[in-house]
Amino acid sequence: MTASSRNDNAPKSPANGNVCSPASSAQGLARPRRWTSIVRELRNRKGLTQSELASQLGVTQASVSRWENGSDLPSVRLRKTMREMMRVSSSSDVAQQIKARLRYTPNPVSLVGNGARFLDFSPSFASETGTEPGRLRGATIYGQFGEIVDETTQLWERSGIFSGEVAMTLTVLSLQGPGGASVFLKNFDTPHLLDSDEVITICETRRITKSDYDQHLAQYGRPVFFLSYDEIAD
Repeated sequence: MTASSRNDNAPKSPANGNVCSPASSAQGLARPRRWTSIVRELRNRKGLTQSELASQLGVTQASVSRWENGSDLPSVRLRKTMREMMRVSSSSDVAQQIKARLRYTPNPVSLVGNGARFLDFSPSFASETGTEPGRLRGATIYGQFGEIVDETTQLWERSGIFSGEVAMTLTVLSLQGPGGASVFLKNFDTPHLLDSDEVITICETRRITKSDYDQHLAQYGRPVFFLSYDEIAD
């Protein structure tokens, strides 16, 4: 059965593989419990009854009830829809929160938008990275720090950081600093949806050693590690 033909109103059971993964039944059983709290939180944020949420999703009230009591799991399509509803419902304050964070955080942070374009920086970003935020603001990452950073940035964008599916990325970078010395950085990146449907990413940066950089590559096999919302919910 294809995803488009799946009946979201039909109860699913561990026997047919829709709730429990054959490879890991323990993990499968944990997934409905996670979505129990997610569905309830969504209804609370939106002020919806089970019937009202069901109407918006095109399913029955009984389906929503099964999700909330942990006996069933929404389809991948509906999980994506509800994650989007969660992000939109909380996005009205995001822009102000981000503005305050950049202004007051003691940590090196950059704000990056679609096309890997620098939007803004925290005050400590320059000293931590050895870069010039005044020159970078409004510019794309590409072409600024060398071929290795360009290749890593391509991998980062392809992870889906701006598509709404990726919850976070952990990225290591190697660039040339002042005087030609190599500078190694690690970014923890989280995407945020604004009311305009634009996705922007907060990148928390810290300087690391060459040993830390190599350890990341050995652990994850690539400079960009990412987790999707599905993986976090699981």
